Amino acid sequence: MLRGSYTEIWTNGAVAPLVAFGDSVCSLSGTGFARLGLPDDGPAAAAALQALVERLRGFDEVLSWSGANQPLLQERARHLGLPLHFFEALPAPDAATHVTDFFLHQTKAWHGLDEEPEPWRSPCGRRFLLRGADNPPSGLRPAASDAKPLVVLHPFSGSAAKNWSLASFRNLAGMLQPYCRIRWCASPEDALPSDLLSSAWIKEDLPSLVADLATADLYVGNDSGITHLAAMLGIPVVVMFGPMDPAVWAPRGSVTHILRTDRPAEATEKIPLEIVWQTIRKALHLPDGPRI
Repeated sequence: MLRGSYTEIWTNGAVAPLVAFGDSVCSLSGTGFARLGLPDDGPAAAAALQALVERLRGFDEVLSWSGANQPLLQERARHLGLPLHFFEALPAPDAATHVTDFFLHQTKAWHGLDEEPEPWRSPCGRRFLLRGADNPPSGLRPAASDAKPLVVLHPFSGSAAKNWSLASFRNLAGMLQPYCRIRWCASPEDALPSDLLSSAWIKEDLPSLVADLATADLYVGNDSGITHLAAMLGIPVVVMFGPMDPAVWAPRGSVTHILRTDRPAEATEKIPLEIVWQTIRKALHLPDGPRI
């Protein structure tokens, strides 16, 4: 992991409250970093730029995945002699390397790693990266030793083509109901049907979502950022892939189960319900219940 005697993290504002490593964590937009790539626009803008430049000069190294596609920003950084090193934020569309290895390859000159550290791949090994992961809210998990396992269903993602159908998720929930407690998971923008809201976590912020996910026994979802969060918590994850290549984009983890369509780039909804059910049944050691 990249770490110096003092390490500051500038990242997406929604993610910043989750980051548990580093000596300081800031919202990238709040730092004014983007101003490096903007033309001069009056005394106030010049003063703000100067303050940003002085702040950046206070670091020995600045490794940035923001600005790699902004020529003016990079040119200004070079002209001002800032200790900035720019990296591509995403692998090429035809890349066959997992995105984690892509980032490791970019930065191995600084941390000397050629592969993801083993503790990060182990169950719960990444919890230390997420603030709030070890402080789940009380009362969500029953105290009884024979309590049914808690399964979280997240039927959304950033693209409809990546989604297993809501009808399939409903059918799966019905199959799990005799053996498990079910929680649906969605953001306020997701179109979760009203009849599911009473058993849903509707999360407006990531820290509370992480705390809740940490109480789950299994998570089932599509290729999405929330699925990656669940995998980072070390809980068993079942994730469906369609258009995207899981060899590049799948969440990593020793208890992560990857399901995909028969043909590459096929819509995720083509994954058979029976395959999903059997994967969950084995992960939770459930009896071989209803068949499709």
